[in-house]
Amino acid sequence: MKNKFSLLILCAFVSVAVLSAGFTALALDEQPSLKSVSFENAEIQGGFSPDAFQYDVMLNDSSVSPVLKDYEISGDADLYVTYNYDEANRQTGIIATLQFEAGSLIYSFNYLNPVVAQPNSENRLADIYCPYTQLSPTLNDEDTSYKLYIPSDMTELKITPVAKDTGAYCPALTLTLDKTQEPEITLTCTASDLSTRNYVISIKRVDKTLEQVKAEMSKPGYTTFVEKTRVYEKPEFLLILGASAAGVLLIVLLFRITKRIAVSPYDSSEKPFYKEK
Repeated sequence: MKNKFSLLILCAFVSVAVLSAGFTALALDEQPSLKSVSFENAEIQGGFSPDAFQYDVMLNDSSVSPVLKDYEISGDADLYVTYNYDEANRQTGIIATLQFEAGSLIYSFNYLNPVVAQPNSENRLADIYCPYTQLSPTLNDEDTSYKLYIPSDMTELKITPVAKDTGAYCPALTLTLDKTQEPEITLTCTASDLSTRNYVISIKRVDKTLEQVKAEMSKPGYTTFVEKTRVYEKPEFLLILGASAAGVLLIVLLFRITKRIAVSPYDSSEKPFYKEK
């Protein structure tokens, strides 16, 4: 009898262990993962695998910062990219963090050929990376003032400025906001010769939620979520406003021209300077 009872207990333990292993495997299968990722100006040595978290990358040009090019995520998660720096604030690698509700996965990409260039004055940005937002105008070499459009309910911003030169430095920034705040921030990019360039970023909220923006971005052919979010941003409104302004200007000009033509060259109250015979 005791042997049968012991056998039943053993079977119960085995069953529980098998079920636990099955649930664990199922949970791991359901956990979000980074299926693929690639960077401009950087080749991942040996290719990318979702199960590996440490990589070596070769820069095509060691003086040019690699920029996130493309990626694919399995499951509900967000990807955040930052950079590693040495004591001299020179880039040494990329950190890609996959953030999801139950935790995060961190992928490290270390440069095999880090920058060794002489100090220079290159203090421009190649990119300003911030998921589910849109920069306007598109980042360029001339403008230093921009608007960063964000969803109406976004309360945390993780902003990663990417310096053009791997020897330049512009620190990442995390902002925690309430749902009404639209602050103005300044990003300072410092070149390897310590010259600086300031980028002024004005945060603007659009009339769309984070979920709506995510849904729009996932559609094929997506280009922007900013258009037609407010009345004064609609093309129709701008067209009407421009036509109205042109009409008012035309009326003013016609009025002035008509007034000049209609004015008499003689003053009726002025005495004549000659006598009629």
